[in-house]
Amino acid sequence: MCSPPLGTPRPSGCGGMPEPVARPGLLPTSDPPPAHPPGWWRHPVRHWRGRRPPGLRLLLALMLVLLAVSTAVAVWEARPRPDWKLDGPHGAFPTAVAAEAPHRPEKTVATFPYLPMIYGGVALRAVPEADAITAADLRSGRVYWTFTRRRGHLVAASVDWKRGRLLTVWARADAEAGSTSVPLRVTTLDIRKGRVAWERTIDGSGPYPSTGFWEPRVRTAAVIPFSRAVVALDPGTGRTRWQVPDPCDHTAVLLTESTVVLHHQCHGDETVDGRDAATGRLLWSRTFASWWPGRDLARKLPVKVADLGRDRVVVWTVEREAVYDARTGSAIAERPAAGKPTDTVSRGDDLVFRDGVRYGTCYLRLARGARHGICANDEVSGRTLWTSPLPGRHDWPALNPSVAVADGRVYSLSSVHGGEFADRLTVNDARTGAVLARVPLSLPSQGDLYRLAGASDGVVAFMNDMVTSLPRKYPTVLLGDR
Repeated sequence: MCSPPLGTPRPSGCGGMPEPVARPGLLPTSDPPPAHPPGWWRHPVRHWRGRRPPGLRLLLALMLVLLAVSTAVAVWEARPRPDWKLDGPHGAFPTAVAAEAPHRPEKTVATFPYLPMIYGGVALRAVPEADAITAADLRSGRVYWTFTRRRGHLVAASVDWKRGRLLTVWARADAEAGSTSVPLRVTTLDIRKGRVAWERTIDGSGPYPSTGFWEPRVRTAAVIPFSRAVVALDPGTGRTRWQVPDPCDHTAVLLTESTVVLHHQCHGDETVDGRDAATGRLLWSRTFASWWPGRDLARKLPVKVADLGRDRVVVWTVEREAVYDARTGSAIAERPAAGKPTDTVSRGDDLVFRDGVRYGTCYLRLARGARHGICANDEVSGRTLWTSPLPGRHDWPALNPSVAVADGRVYSLSSVHGGEFADRLTVNDARTGAVLARVPLSLPSQGDLYRLAGASDGVVAFMNDMVTSLPRKYPTVLLGDR
């Protein structure tokens, strides 16, 4: 029979259509595939809960990435950013003209339309009210670096000679009101490396007059005087050491080896205070109103204060002078300024103090008549160390400050035009007074008023103080050895 037992395949050759043969990878065509797996109706929900569509996972990943990026951008934007730009340094640091002040300054090394600060071979242009500071080769004019501040202007600057840095003070000014706002920004620049060493903010009450700034000083402390306060910073790190209130609008700063001497000018009574440089503790205080009987008629007392060396300070007026211990304020010496004829100094602007010696212009009574000259006196004992007459019988000291001392040499300006114009430069040995050089001057704009602005690094600086409404082409001239 062709009917096979139940459950066995029908053999070929029996009647009817042959059984389809299943091929690998194909389902038999006689039975269609099931629409759902067996038992699907028992668990209809669990089949979808166990899996997420791939699009949802991708969307969550993108959202996490966007969140991380936006957080990073927000942190980057919120970070404290400097409001300045430093371009440089470019090339090698310029070498100085010479290692010391010149012996016979006859050659014009450079001229500038401003009064630069000389450090090594660079001229630093740090002009008040400017928004940038430039360090350039003083011979070629090549710019070494430029520091620019986006907000605020320069109000004061001072060179830290020991560390080779430039301390700068910046503020915002209201030109119409003539005032400066707080806070102040103090930025110290490494001159050789052309980078910012440190930066600090000084808070205070303001605004205050723009004229309330005096030059900061840097030695064992970085001391910044401004209206209503005096602040001392660590010169290495910028950390605030101390800050004291100041009732005066103008206070000059003098630094000795261990003290800060503050010269207050207010209330018609000039006072000099001595404070510890590290802590700001008041060590002593003196007033000098009695030194000027006609102070009610004078705009201000002509009291001057200078460092004498070895923690000593000298205070003088036209009539009196004294030496004080900078730590205790005790008097070491005190005398009238007019002693012997050789001690009679022409004017206080021409006094320079170095290592206990006072150098300045004086009036000499010689056997052949009176002459103007240069004198050196021991400031403590008052003893005259040496005198040197000016070159000619008709020579006068130049009207402007005309004496500078550097590297064991004394430089003095004299005039044959009644002191009005600078005609000659004399160089004396600071120890013996011997004349080392007499240089006839041929400065640009010879009819202008030049003064000595210092000597160092192979050059002597002459500053043109001629008052004019026109811009001066040669405000500063540097002379050096040939």
